[in-house]
Amino acid sequence: MTIPTVIRRGVFIAILAAAGPLWAQDVITSTAGGTEEQVATPPEFTPSVGEPLVETAPDNGTLRAGAGLVAPQFILGRRLKLSTSVTGGYDDNVNLSPIGSPSWFANPNAVGTYQFGNPQLGMDLTGVAGITYYFEHLGGRDYDPNLYLRLFLVYKVTERLTLDIAAFASYQAQPDVTSDLSANRRLGNFFRSRDNISAHYRWAPRFSTITSYNFSAIEYTNSSASAFDRLENQLGEELRYLLFPTTTATAGYRFQITDYQNGVGNQNRASNPITQTLTAGLDQTFSPHLSGIFQGGVQLRSPRISPYVQATLHYVFDPKRTTSESSTYVIWTNRYSIEESDVAAGSGRETFRTNLLLNYGITARISANLSLSYLHATGQSIGNSGNAGLAAGGEDLFDVSPGVRYAITSSLAVNIGYRHTELSRGSSRAVSLQSLGYSRNRYFAGLTFTF
Repeated sequence: MTIPTVIRRGVFIAILAAAGPLWAQDVITSTAGGTEEQVATPPEFTPSVGEPLVETAPDNGTLRAGAGLVAPQFILGRRLKLSTSVTGGYDDNVNLSPIGSPSWFANPNAVGTYQFGNPQLGMDLTGVAGITYYFEHLGGRDYDPNLYLRLFLVYKVTERLTLDIAAFASYQAQPDVTSDLSANRRLGNFFRSRDNISAHYRWAPRFSTITSYNFSAIEYTNSSASAFDRLENQLGEELRYLLFPTTTATAGYRFQITDYQNGVGNQNRASNPITQTLTAGLDQTFSPHLSGIFQGGVQLRSPRISPYVQATLHYVFDPKRTTSESSTYVIWTNRYSIEESDVAAGSGRETFRTNLLLNYGITARISANLSLSYLHATGQSIGNSGNAGLAAGGEDLFDVSPGVRYAITSSLAVNIGYRHTELSRGSSRAVSLQSLGYSRNRYFAGLTFTF
């Protein structure tokens, strides 16, 4: 079964899954009489997914799928918001090559957001279309596409049962250094999607379970990178017990099958691995502003058993603020796990990944932001004996992007920022330039207008 076939089926299933709740928009009336009053997000309306996506890179508008969650604000009534932005700047390494490839660039983007909410249903849908145009046309590259669609949908079926859908699909060229569903280097334009459907059932006042299905796909248009095309199917079950009003104990099991699409798996059965993850942890609310999720356990992926650790901290300085632009928050995610390698196709490697997001409202008009990502991958590949050791020296990636935003009016804002990315790889049997590291600097400024 090819990726496009699976994608079509996945989209069809998602439409069917969302159809019932969407029809409910016309059946269930809102207590607010159709107003756009913003309300606090109930606990059952918080999507329970491992890697939701709401943040974008400020220099090009692409998704930062692994950067963490800023929970969507579900509203009473309906609201449609449109915005457009133009960003320009200088990139000293467009192609992410060891020798550099500088060019000036321009990045226009259009964003549409639709929100709907009533006491039973919450929905947040965002679509983005844009390009990054390069004036130097390095290596025949005129522009990078940036298209994505993101959906959060939460439907309270009964007082005990809540269904969550969190999904995204994107088509882009720029790597996403925050996520495992992307290479850390340029491999050409690619499509990716991650879709999570989960059912949260409260069996007793203190005990609940979350049953989830997660589907992921990535496909490159460049035939030379097709060995990295893959599908991931994951089933999960999590048990949750409320120990104290601010502390929930969790225990989980996840079963994942990774299916490489273009011949790698036919050469070696280990290239289509099965990964099992056992975890135990705590969800802790330290204060009205600070909360955390901590999980530890083991991953089993033949022939290796690896530790698994995940920790997330979310600190909100001013929870009364209602928009991601003006709110003040810190989100820090950390994970040590087995991830798919972008050097040795069909294999995995133990990886530590951390992402930090900071947005600070200095005044009513001025805010500062910082995104920081770091990755360390061990050198030994797991699961594909033919490719094991290709990255024998390991890999380290560092990405930092500070910026400032100034709201000129309620509709018009200007931003300025800088982004530095550096990838270093140790000794390797591979000799191509693509297998080596790179350094990149981007300087940019732009305008955003919200209708």
